[in-house]
Amino acid sequence: MAVGAAALAAGPACAQPTAQVSQSVPVLSTPPKRILLGDGHLLLALSLVHPSPGNLVCAWQGDLVRHSKEIFSRYSAAYPTLSDIPVVGEASPDTFSVEAALASRPDLVILGGCYGPGPEDTHVVARLEAAGIPTLFVDFYDDPLGNTARSMRLIGSLFGGAVQEKAERYARWHELSLDVIRNRLAEKQPKRPVVMLQANAGAPGWDCCWMPGGVGLGGFIELAGGDNLGASLANDRPWIQARREFVFAADPDYVFVTGGSHLIGRGGLVLGPGISSESAVASLVEVANTADTAPLTAFREKRLTGLWHLLHATPFNVVAAQAIAKRLNPELFKDIDPTESMAMINRDFLSVPLDGTYSVDLNS
Repeated sequence: MAVGAAALAAGPACAQPTAQVSQSVPVLSTPPKRILLGDGHLLLALSLVHPSPGNLVCAWQGDLVRHSKEIFSRYSAAYPTLSDIPVVGEASPDTFSVEAALASRPDLVILGGCYGPGPEDTHVVARLEAAGIPTLFVDFYDDPLGNTARSMRLIGSLFGGAVQEKAERYARWHELSLDVIRNRLAEKQPKRPVVMLQANAGAPGWDCCWMPGGVGLGGFIELAGGDNLGASLANDRPWIQARREFVFAADPDYVFVTGGSHLIGRGGLVLGPGISSESAVASLVEVANTADTAPLTAFREKRLTGLWHLLHATPFNVVAAQAIAKRLNPELFKDIDPTESMAMINRDFLSVPLDGTYSVDLNS
């Protein structure tokens, strides 16, 4: 497919890190008690395996406070100290203050490279380590297929014991869930429809069309049986913006749109923690009528699905893979239920459950 002037400069919600996780866990004399999170949403990864993750955080980047008010409300209610801990930056790597980080006296810094510093920010790591503060890199964003399970194991290894065992259970479940999708598609080899995933469709400032390239969520589209439209524009970027003319010429077979509670009152899809399925469906119907891509055939014929936007940057990403696979090949994956997977995550793993709606189909 000729791209020409179809693509604009990449610049999505997160930075553009080079996929990397630490090769080993920093050597600590005891399990960490004061952790600085270079991406506030890494609290959710800790919460999957540690019984009291909020009590470990001594400082963090401000993305979760700014973008995920429902999550912050629930976790700060369970862990009141979260309301008072220092914020070392806003929601981008360039706002991260090493001085504020050092002042918070962490015994470990976990960096995720989405809303905060990534592996390319070597000056940050150098200054932290010069001060005797070890760092750990995890990745749920750039190469989530390759790094989610490994990142969870690294986090578990920080603590050992029951925490490490729980991290291993989650990592193994994540791997097996993806293998089910991968193996069935390899066996049956159904036709691969063209799929577009549009970030924050219908919301102001998100004009047509931000979509994942060949990595990040784009990898989940390919794994789940789709031909990812965004990969034809940028195979090595988590997000890329395509021009309207390119999208309408492609006229993808299926469209997935993302959204979240950050769009309440602003237009766009509203779903995620705290959002009922009825509200999510009503919101998706509104997007189908008002988004700048509404004239696409997939919208008119109701081949449209909504996904929680932060599935692109959390270890819950397997829910996105299941939702995409089930939508594209419902008979092949009729026994897979992404809603039940999220219920299991809430029930068996998260220290503070996040009930809500994480995927919804227009025809539901």
